[in-house]
Amino acid sequence: MPPPVRDRSPLSPRVGGRDADFSRAVLEDLYRYPRKRKLVARVLWLVTGIFGGHRYYLDRTGTGIVMLFTGGGALVWWLVDGFLLGSMVEDYNLDQARREAAGLPPRALAFMPPLHGFDLPPVPEWVGKRGGRGRLLGDALVLVLAGTGLGAFTASSGNFEAVLAVLALIGITLSGARWESLAHMPVLDGFDRWNHRLRLFYYTNDPGGPLSLAFRPIFGIVLAPFRKRARAEARLYLELGVAFTIVFTAVDLFQAAAFRSGFSFSVPSLVGDMLKTFVSVYAFAAPIGAILTTHLLLERTDRLIWTLSVIAVGATVAGLFGFSIF
Repeated sequence: MPPPVRDRSPLSPRVGGRDADFSRAVLEDLYRYPRKRKLVARVLWLVTGIFGGHRYYLDRTGTGIVMLFTGGGALVWWLVDGFLLGSMVEDYNLDQARREAAGLPPRALAFMPPLHGFDLPPVPEWVGKRGGRGRLLGDALVLVLAGTGLGAFTASSGNFEAVLAVLALIGITLSGARWESLAHMPVLDGFDRWNHRLRLFYYTNDPGGPLSLAFRPIFGIVLAPFRKRARAEARLYLELGVAFTIVFTAVDLFQAAAFRSGFSFSVPSLVGDMLKTFVSVYAFAAPIGAILTTHLLLERTDRLIWTLSVIAVGATVAGLFGFSIF
């Protein structure tokens, strides 16, 4: 079957000289109403249930985070969820069906309007007030501060997982916008869809200036209960933090089981590492991801996007080794 023809209507703006990911076909793909499978939920409950993996899968991020840091409610909550899992899957699927019938956006795009009758502007509406050399210098400074802070935090805590997660975020951001073939690879396709939602969020919502981005992690949590936009943005980064925390924790548990003689393991240290990973990924991924995504949408050149990425990575390395940036 021949590859689909990319829509070059006003819905298809250009980023860095190439078609962006917001053609009508891609929007329709993002606006799908996927149902969850009981078998997948059951496997996630069995393998990652004590960390809330099944609740994360069923879009119950808040309670999933609680399970993540309580060991599934000391296993009691995990066991109870084993009996409730079928009804949770059915509730999710019924809500998706209701949204589809009512013309509402799917759960993953609850921050967007319905697709029917909705068109994206040719360029983000905030472009006119967010470009310029001053914006670029301010964002570069925020990347330096965020990267240095991440490196210093990692050096003091000894937890390198946050650095790996932020490096993965940079790779996801670049690959999702530049190398479309990577989006069809296993595992990466899930992160790519997450990045699509992140870029769509910033396309339709003003990301703000450099100063607001620097403090976005704090503002996001404080304002989330009161503002739908802040809640949607915070949730996107919390989802990323949960995903990486589950992955790294699973690796730690595998190491504990496979190398008992050479790997020190205790529940308090595991929970402490999980908390450090989760908080640091959210705190440092939010400004770095927002800035790189903003410049992708500002139609910056590839060279500039790579330069900003190198600045973030270089600052992180400097923070790790205690070098002074200033």
